[in-house]
Amino acid sequence: MKKKLILLSLTLSLIGGASISNAQIMDQTVYTIPLSSSINLKKVVENYGYGTNEFNMIEADLNDPNNSMDILFNTQGLFKTISIKQVVDSTPNIVAAANTDFFLMQTPTSSIGAMVKNHKVLSSPAESSGKYASMVITDNNKVTFEYLNPNIIIKNITTNKDYTAPTMNKVISNSYRGITVRTSDYAYTTFGKNTSNPNRVEVIVGSDNIVKEIREGKDAVQIPYGGFAIMSFNVDGSELKNNYHVGDQLELTLDILQNRPDIKTIIGGGSVLIKNGQKTPITSSIPGKAQRTAIGITKNNKLIVFTNDGRTQSTLGLDEKDVQNYFYSIGIVDAMIFDGGGSTELYADGKAQNYLYSERKVINAIAIKNEKQTGNVAKVNIVPLKEIIYTGDNVEVIASAQDNNGSKITKYNTPSFTLTTSGFNSQIKDRAITPTTSGKGTINATVQGVTGISEVEVLDSHSNDDKYKQNTSEIKKFNVYSNMDDGNDLISQVIKSKMLINSEDAVNNLVIGNNDVYFTSNLRGNSQNINVSAPNKIFENTQVVSLNNTVGLYKNESQLNNLKTALNSEYKNIIIAMQGQSKLFNSFEQNMFDKLVESVAKQKNIYVIYKSNTNDAYKRGNVSYISIIDLKNQNYNDLKNVKYLQMYEDINGNLIYNYKSMFN
Repeated sequence: MKKKLILLSLTLSLIGGASISNAQIMDQTVYTIPLSSSINLKKVVENYGYGTNEFNMIEADLNDPNNSMDILFNTQGLFKTISIKQVVDSTPNIVAAANTDFFLMQTPTSSIGAMVKNHKVLSSPAESSGKYASMVITDNNKVTFEYLNPNIIIKNITTNKDYTAPTMNKVISNSYRGITVRTSDYAYTTFGKNTSNPNRVEVIVGSDNIVKEIREGKDAVQIPYGGFAIMSFNVDGSELKNNYHVGDQLELTLDILQNRPDIKTIIGGGSVLIKNGQKTPITSSIPGKAQRTAIGITKNNKLIVFTNDGRTQSTLGLDEKDVQNYFYSIGIVDAMIFDGGGSTELYADGKAQNYLYSERKVINAIAIKNEKQTGNVAKVNIVPLKEIIYTGDNVEVIASAQDNNGSKITKYNTPSFTLTTSGFNSQIKDRAITPTTSGKGTINATVQGVTGISEVEVLDSHSNDDKYKQNTSEIKKFNVYSNMDDGNDLISQVIKSKMLINSEDAVNNLVIGNNDVYFTSNLRGNSQNINVSAPNKIFENTQVVSLNNTVGLYKNESQLNNLKTALNSEYKNIIIAMQGQSKLFNSFEQNMFDKLVESVAKQKNIYVIYKSNTNDAYKRGNVSYISIIDLKNQNYNDLKNVKYLQMYEDINGNLIYNYKSMFN
């Protein structure tokens, strides 16, 4: 397992001056989940504060002979769509699959691009030459992305002549005029005559590639199983009668297959995004930021199957240029885009890894396979999809089993494993664990008597803080108050006067959120207004940083920089003064904040002080959370309940604290 946390405060500028989303990346987390010895599932979350981009990728090493690629489609007829989930779940050896070609949203339907499986042509390339590209795969797993000649070549081996048909196994519009081919892979019957084509000519070819019949003006007839029909459409069909005769031997192919017989598979798609490491013009534009599916090849022959989430409340989505920029930034040398939007799906470990409103059936898909599986488990991998784990968190895990060849044993997905934990208690359901106690330990996945482990530490989400002392004789360092800048009622004036009396020459007075400079200047000692306009304050071995968490941190880059500066400083104690409640603007910023503070909380003392309706002190993980009542405009029935925070320094330089009544 590899987990990588990258904390960035600047806009991610990719080579060429573009950026993925033209937004500030606040942090990026990458999970690398081994599915086999040479196939990884990667899950990437980029946090911009106000939203995210979430990427799911399969990374397969094509140099490994255990890995292969295949095309999936509806074997009951190419005019039908498929559920990727159903096909993968019912087909052995598939490690992962993703949607590919564009298709017509109608019934019957057809792919826009080419389909070739095991050297057999199933569908012609896209009619618009140079607009829709194809993924071309050779027998030895070499992949290229190319714009193909759209014509099907019909070789008459008997007469040694070649003819062309513009379409094969496509939905034909009434405006079409010409020749088309239909195979038994697409549908069971020919078109037959109709009012628009009363004299339609149809050449019927058997599975042995021999012409069986030349039909004119007749009703639809069954296409021989394994055979095909060549048919006229809105033309008189004379060329068919002249070019073919009963007994002729025919063969269907593409010109690329004639010149390169090692091509095994072809899958249609959209624009080529990158060629030989350089960005290329977009030939088939797909407007808007949404879910996308794309595919790329690295310089060391690794296949990247990519999807991103989009069009949800929190995920931003990508357009084609964004995908192109992202691939370019990670060093992809060749890439193309597939169908996206609601068709986007990356299926692995028995589920869609990307977010789906609901699964849309698609025309075809690419499958990544491990063909040679022994079925005997030699190794188990398990990865939790959370970096900072607190008690009560729902933590999804992904487990996989490998055989002695390093192949993924595809019949075992995460629900097939027995999940347990050690070192802490937890509830386990489906693919997730929920720790109920804290501690260092492991998450375990077992199948066939083989166990894989992931070492984790579960932190308390809410526990007693050992830095909170009811009584202490240590050296007093700070009086901490909430803001009083516009408290002009009688009680506020009384509290202000008491704050003046309580202030001592040798004590630092911190007033969180205060903007009344005149009032603060009258406090004795070193008095500071701690608000968003104030830079970090340093008091001996303590640094104080202010965060306005009532709005997104992404709106004020200096706040995040101030926080990271404090956390990376040499000072032992860090006071983070929140201008609002304990929680940040949204869950994305909260997760980022948790990772930031917990990354240093074992080496430093972190105190998060925030305003609340009550005084409370607890520990979340290794961080002290301290609430103080907002003194501004409070209507107190009993002034004995008016308290402020006192912080002291022990002999080791650590800050300890308690609450002090303003009126004894």
